[in-house]
Amino acid sequence: MRALITTEPFWSTSRYSRTSTRSKSTSEKPLVAKLVEYVMSWGKPEQTPPKQIELKSDQQEQVEEERCPKIKQISANSVNPVQQTYHSSNRSDVSQSMYYSNSAPEMRVGFAPEARAQPMPALSNTREHLGKVIPVDEHQINQLLMHRRESQVPKGLLKYPVQPLQETLTRYLESLQPLVSDRVMDKEEDLAVDFLRNQGYELQSLLQQAGESSANWLTDRWTDVSYLRYRAPLTIFSSSCIAFPKQNFRNSLAYLDFTAKAIHAMCQFHWIVENNQLPVRKMEGFDLDNSQFHNVFGTVRIPQRSCDYLQQCKSNYIVVIHRNNFYKLPVFDAVDKRIFNVLHIRKQLMKVIKSGRLLGPAIGLLTHDKRDHWAEGHEMLCRKDVNAETIQCIEQSLFTVSLDDAIPVPAGEERSLLAAQLMHGGGPHLNSANRWMDKALQLIVNPCGLAGLCCEHSPAEPQPAASIMDYILKNVHHPNYGHHAKESHKNEPLEWLYFDEVDECVTFWLSTANRTVNELSSRLQLHAQRFDCYGKSLLNAQQLEPDSFVQMALQLAFYRLHRELPAQLETAHLRIFKFGRSEIIRSTSNESFKFVRAMVSEETSIQNRLFALKAAVDYHRQQAMMALKGRGIDRHFFGLEQMAHEHGKALPEFFKSEGYLKSKDFRILSSQLSTPHDSFMVYGPLNSDGYGCCYNLRENDITFTITAWNHNPQISARSYGMAIESALADMGHLILDSGNCTSVLESDSDRTQR
Repeated sequence: MRALITTEPFWSTSRYSRTSTRSKSTSEKPLVAKLVEYVMSWGKPEQTPPKQIELKSDQQEQVEEERCPKIKQISANSVNPVQQTYHSSNRSDVSQSMYYSNSAPEMRVGFAPEARAQPMPALSNTREHLGKVIPVDEHQINQLLMHRRESQVPKGLLKYPVQPLQETLTRYLESLQPLVSDRVMDKEEDLAVDFLRNQGYELQSLLQQAGESSANWLTDRWTDVSYLRYRAPLTIFSSSCIAFPKQNFRNSLAYLDFTAKAIHAMCQFHWIVENNQLPVRKMEGFDLDNSQFHNVFGTVRIPQRSCDYLQQCKSNYIVVIHRNNFYKLPVFDAVDKRIFNVLHIRKQLMKVIKSGRLLGPAIGLLTHDKRDHWAEGHEMLCRKDVNAETIQCIEQSLFTVSLDDAIPVPAGEERSLLAAQLMHGGGPHLNSANRWMDKALQLIVNPCGLAGLCCEHSPAEPQPAASIMDYILKNVHHPNYGHHAKESHKNEPLEWLYFDEVDECVTFWLSTANRTVNELSSRLQLHAQRFDCYGKSLLNAQQLEPDSFVQMALQLAFYRLHRELPAQLETAHLRIFKFGRSEIIRSTSNESFKFVRAMVSEETSIQNRLFALKAAVDYHRQQAMMALKGRGIDRHFFGLEQMAHEHGKALPEFFKSEGYLKSKDFRILSSQLSTPHDSFMVYGPLNSDGYGCCYNLRENDITFTITAWNHNPQISARSYGMAIESALADMGHLILDSGNCTSVLESDSDRTQR
């Protein structure tokens, strides 16, 4: 049992999937706000409310409709205040229907009149009250019908619960114990008891009321606080990327043929999702929520001061970006909605690269900048009709396709270079301006064989993009794939979307964005490697959960490299719940610490090391299953903090304590992308003293991508990668020396030789 992002065939029964998240940051004021003020002085299908098992009052139904759907549909004739900066457009391709989410959704909480307050517990001492975890009875969790689209709603989705505060505090103290001293631990226990008796009791009651009035009290709040209000750049800080295997393009025709087939496959996947043909996976007999698959096509994150907003449009075209020039390319017939065939799409792409246009203005760089900076630049650009029309057309496309300029690829650096191109484009002097980071999906293809997807994180976790990647790679290498689709006769022609000459104010924001991209691309360390000694087939044969095994290797490697135990997280999906997104698995535990100490001690016997390894793996597996079932620690604490914020209460001292802050300072951000393809996922680290690490566990090898900032000379992505490889080798020898798996290792070796 594990938490991962899986790309098993999307029509089959799933195991588990998971993603990564980012911590929030404080809003920052633009550095040149006064200057901007001076310059400014002159100048989706309609959602149906989810059905409930029990009848509700009109007020409760209204609250449910407001809280649950994240992206709402608006009529083409409706006035969108945020879009008033756009000028009227006669483009026939702009959809007459779009999905829209408020730019700054209020933290609305509905209170059920019959909500009962949590009874005040009777306490005697810390150990007596917090010594035992009270299990949650999953059968008592209310089951609801799924989300917006009634025709494809499974009946197995659960309502996201509010777990008992006592249980969360108990497990929190257990996770904190290996990270702090006894003095700090004693203080944290006292704070936990005081919090449970007083402010925590009150906030828990408010959170329970919020949970009763909504199918999922978490998702809207989490999306708003951790993404839409997050003011750092999307590049590295928020967006994640999924790399395709290295391609070998013999010539430009092969390059464009691959790109055209990838576009066709993405359009086919979009058709499958929109026509409710995406089968529902299950986990332990419960249906998994598919709502995030509806949120990625046609979706864009619009920059606004303090808080962005999401907009989704139904359109029949994509936008191709080549040498900083933007082109509108229709991919669906406007009448019968059928996808144009690969030959037609390839012909249009050939027109793009043979257009002979000079390098366009680096407008795409603005989308890499801090969100408040880009909000200012966005508003300045849209003051001109031509620019407003072009930006609107880009934002309302299904997705964008970046045809990059070729770059040299040194031998042995293919994976690291591919990761850099997908993350930030290599800098302003390379392909960074050939992007539109606000789009939920960007297909990026380079003539040198580098290709992949860049995903904006706010509308969905990376799971939909991982499934799209898998669908592309299953089809793109078939010689005649997409050739027999609809031919194009009378259709909208390829259209160049140009920008008017930028003024001094836009030039200023371009220079700011240029500086930001330069800094990001130069300070990010990227290292990708493959460990090919063994994979999950060996670990499964030894009844060791592969994902938990790798988590222990990451922790051992960090301890050997930095001589301290890190707070380590792995993200788990919450798709068993309606509108569920993600939860955190705290991988650092007393069991993992015992394992690390056993491995670094020369006096510990092989049998004791193996026993410690199995205990740590089993404990992590249990924690992963609890997180998947909505019984994690961190999202519950997040909800309590939000209750204090929403109701104007002071943040309790518990959330400011040394131990709590230590436990949240995750120096290892990890997740797994599980796919049979030679692919990997990459994202940025959480802080300057840690690492971002994603891995693809295949049958006989493991691919790692590691990121880190170069602010701290002791933090090295390459050194950490070498330490991981050493840890995996030692852990493999530990299994081998136990005498249980010689035959397995020999069979793997023979298969490799053959």
